[in-house]
Amino acid sequence: MSLAGARARRRFDPAALGALALSGSNVLRMGVQLAMLPILARLVGPSEYGLVALAVPFVLFCNMLADAGMSQALARRQDVTPELESTVFWLAGGLGLALSAFACLGAWPLAIVLDQPRLPWLIMALSPILVMSGLTAVANARVIREGRFGIFAGGDFISTAASAAVALTAALNGAGAWSLVAQQLTLWACKFTWVNLNARPRIRAYFRPSEVKDLVRFGLHSIGANLSDFVSRNADNMIVGGVLGATALGFYAMAYQIVRVPDLIISGPLYLYVFTAVARAAHDGARGQAADLAASALRLASSVLAPTFVGLAIISPVAVALVLGDKWHAAAPVMTRLSAAGFGFAHCLVMGAILMGLGRSYVQLRMTMLAGATTIGTVAVFSRFGVETASAAIGTAVLLVMLAYLEVLARDLKVARRRLFGAFLPAAVGVAAMAATIWAATPWLSGLPPLARLAATILLGGAVYGVVLLGLARRRLLADARVFAQAHARTKAA
Repeated sequence: MSLAGARARRRFDPAALGALALSGSNVLRMGVQLAMLPILARLVGPSEYGLVALAVPFVLFCNMLADAGMSQALARRQDVTPELESTVFWLAGGLGLALSAFACLGAWPLAIVLDQPRLPWLIMALSPILVMSGLTAVANARVIREGRFGIFAGGDFISTAASAAVALTAALNGAGAWSLVAQQLTLWACKFTWVNLNARPRIRAYFRPSEVKDLVRFGLHSIGANLSDFVSRNADNMIVGGVLGATALGFYAMAYQIVRVPDLIISGPLYLYVFTAVARAAHDGARGQAADLAASALRLASSVLAPTFVGLAIISPVAVALVLGDKWHAAAPVMTRLSAAGFGFAHCLVMGAILMGLGRSYVQLRMTMLAGATTIGTVAVFSRFGVETASAAIGTAVLLVMLAYLEVLARDLKVARRRLFGAFLPAAVGVAAMAATIWAATPWLSGLPPLARLAATILLGGAVYGVVLLGLARRRLLADARVFAQAHARTKAA
């Protein structure tokens, strides 16, 4: 190996290992949450769970504004001085404090509108999250800029374990909704402490707003896209809760949380993997290669996501009763209908990574705004007909947004629509065979005990899907994987 190659390996290995550790922490976090979900569901109950589901989105919405997007902007800067870091730290911390006060004041009229008198106390208890988020902006930027993603992984591990222990202890002692509040506060406090201690930002008693004007301008564009995406994924909770009440929202929120698990697990590593490869192709001016990467990304993603979400829709009646208990039975049909939304959201994430890699951030902003408006409008119209109808409508609406993404992507890449739509064909054939086989085996499966039925359904469906997919598109999928491997090899070489 040449000296230059050895240096390249040393330069990139820490970031690569950190990214792998972060991906592993995502899986671990989801595993802990899935393990805790049935326990907390049984201890807390739908009504208390639904009440917290009203409070958390309001606080997290304010949290999107806590650093004015300057964390991402600062991470892009290479010439960062202690004075600049200090200015961002005090500005973001002050904004977090102001948003915390706003959340406390806004909680009371929100409670009146939603007819939930306990809501303000929960929101006020959660408001310190906004201050902690603002004061972590500089530390986050430093970790991202230096590629020390292992710090994030360590923070995720510690905060997940600590918050789960606190929530379980509180729930066992009858804290109800407050056990979930304690879980969130512990989660953020651990992240705040860990990231700041390890990033060691250089903070001084210095503040000059003129130094961050360019960061604020960049941050506002970033916030626009993030807010639109947040609204499209969280405003439905507020509307469902306001129209149908906390209990119906509890069923909806529980089903939606489970449906989002695959999306949350893949969001970090898959987004970065696709984004990096497409960005390199766009930088080199290889539009044809970018189109190849887009088709390959959609084919690979759909091959994993299609059986996941179709399978989730099929097993939801048995899984909900077995894992969550009989009092959550009404969440099963909701989960079945929301699986379509999970499939659509996950593919919108992949296409968003492609657009951002191509440098089309303004297009991505418009698409996230479309997704937000579509979600809000759909829920507002259909929630009055019941939570199951609203869930089915949301699933349909998100799939339509996914089709709009495909249309925009095909136009931007200047490729035929059938090429991108055709990327879904292997997965479509595989899940059709999987569903047909499970349907044909229903008489036999229904005679098994619940746990055995769940396991047999998963194994049978997975086996059929795997055989059909590999028989139909094994070579094509391997070629897709090679396309990405070559793109990343060129990125490292560059």
